[in-house]
Amino acid sequence: MSTSNWQEAKARSTYHFNKWHKDTDIVQHLGKFTGGWQTEVQAVINDAKPINWSNRRQGTGRPDGDVEAEEHDLREAGADPKMTIYRGLKDFTKCPTLQKMTDYFAFEPVKSKLHIQFTGEVLNMHIDKLYDLDADPNNVIRIMVMLQDWEPGQFLIYGNQQFDRWRAGDIHKFDWPNIPHATANASNKPRPMLVITGVMTDTTHKILTKEIKKRI
Repeated sequence: MSTSNWQEAKARSTYHFNKWHKDTDIVQHLGKFTGGWQTEVQAVINDAKPINWSNRRQGTGRPDGDVEAEEHDLREAGADPKMTIYRGLKDFTKCPTLQKMTDYFAFEPVKSKLHIQFTGEVLNMHIDKLYDLDADPNNVIRIMVMLQDWEPGQFLIYGNQQFDRWRAGDIHKFDWPNIPHATANASNKPRPMLVITGVMTDTTHKILTKEIKKRI
């Protein structure tokens, strides 16, 4: 019998897992980037490659994780274990502004990707496993930059707090070792965001002491 990735993650987490308790402070708003990256993003949206649980770490240099357990939860739910959960792009040659956003946080090391969901794509509820990046998970942070204004039907959910109505450039983070989360796109437009993950440096800590207001 396959192990459940979801059950293993729940056992590690400090989250309450009470679906009737309304979460209101799970998402930590960090500030906003401003600038003119829309043309760059629009030009590469179709370059992003379909990602599923089994191929999501290819080319990242990170361990593959437990694909069998991750796909087990989809099979148990009646879903295709090889379904596309999002589209990914890590080469920012055509979109240098995304590299500037990545570099701004001064992570060392850092992993960054353009994370796009087309209509109908779903990344099911899970808890992140970034333990390979540093011996102390408190040193690791994951930051999301929303790259286009929200459209009805696009959402992220953290715990049981739905995150929507964002504006292009909005930056947020969450407690990745503990908070279950998922994303989906039921709108008629692609939903692009930049996901930046890395180990914090002294510069990172200094940046995060105040609200980010940065033109890129």
